Amino acid sequence: SAPGVGGTRPAPSATALPDMDATIGPAVTRPGLNTSLRHAGLAFMVDPGSPDATIAGMVACGASGTSAVKYGTIRDNVLAASLVLPDGSIANVGCRSIKNSAGYDLRGLMVGSEGTLGVITSVTVRLHPVPGFTVAVVADFKELRHAADAVQEIVAVCRGALARCELLDAGSVRAFNAYNANSGAVDALPERPHLFLEFDGHSEAAVSPHVNAASEALRGCGCRDLRVASADAERAALWSARHSLYYAALAIRGPDAAGFVTDACVPLAALPDAIVETARDVEELGIVGPCFGHAGDGNFHCIMPLLENDTEEYLGAVREVNDRLVRRTVAAGGSCTGEHGVGLGKVKYLRGQYGRGACWMMEA
Repeated sequence: SAPGVGGTRPAPSATALPDMDATIGPAVTRPGLNTSLRHAGLAFMVDPGSPDATIAGMVACGASGTSAVKYGTIRDNVLAASLVLPDGSIANVGCRSIKNSAGYDLRGLMVGSEGTLGVITSVTVRLHPVPGFTVAVVADFKELRHAADAVQEIVAVCRGALARCELLDAGSVRAFNAYNANSGAVDALPERPHLFLEFDGHSEAAVSPHVNAASEALRGCGCRDLRVASADAERAALWSARHSLYYAALAIRGPDAAGFVTDACVPLAALPDAIVETARDVEELGIVGPCFGHAGDGNFHCIMPLLENDTEEYLGAVREVNDRLVRRTVAAGGSCTGEHGVGLGKVKYLRGQYGRGACWMMEA
């Protein structure tokens, strides 16, 4: 293992999978696929945070996750798919070639269709070389706005090497510490807003300049403390703990809590106002609602734990936080859902986001 970065990875094999794609069945998960790809030095990089999520399910929901800032969402990583239509016929959409201008983009239409158009039976996905070197950086700030301001700076100066950029408000850090206190895997963090960053590339020489540039940008935005996590085990523990944040948020109100989850995605320039104002709404309305998310692509979540005996007044405050968040997100040119999908809960917001014409097209 090289100093300051993760261990060396196998080089991609030009003969094992020369087109760097893979066609998989509907039950294949990201960890399962990547285990099968180890011999080739390639990986499927879209990481929704759940080891049990099937890739076909990710396609249906339009999922993404922590690695979208560099590797894109599931939409960017699907080349083709086969599906069974409601009448039982089979449709093949997309193709394996890099370019395809033949007809409507039915492949893109299937991504995020949530089972309304057909049942996906196979998917061809884009693969990427496993990075040769990886390093994580953890930075904390006095103010949430300072942390959010730093995101745009880092994305601008580190594009191509920045693989993950996660933002946690102070409430999320408190939940993070409490939930992971007995694991021994990660140290408690100062209860201030944090950024978790990860940089990767083919070599130490390729990665280090970006880490240095990010460190300078972080300090320029008011970073109080900066820590580099270079060992593979340390980084794995850090991201495992980060992926537990949903459950950490629920645990604030006890083991019986269920989650009301928001999923806003805004242009990066709008992120500081969006997340700061949402955190202010949570405090003003007196509810529990840690805010965190994939700040590098403008996507964040406010997780509001609910209990069966919550009053109608409390539930109304939760709905108000969500409505305010969606309104300001759409006004900023963003989306009411960045990666979780529409389902039943967000149908009512589509008219405000797209207008009557686009909704008519979807209804037709």
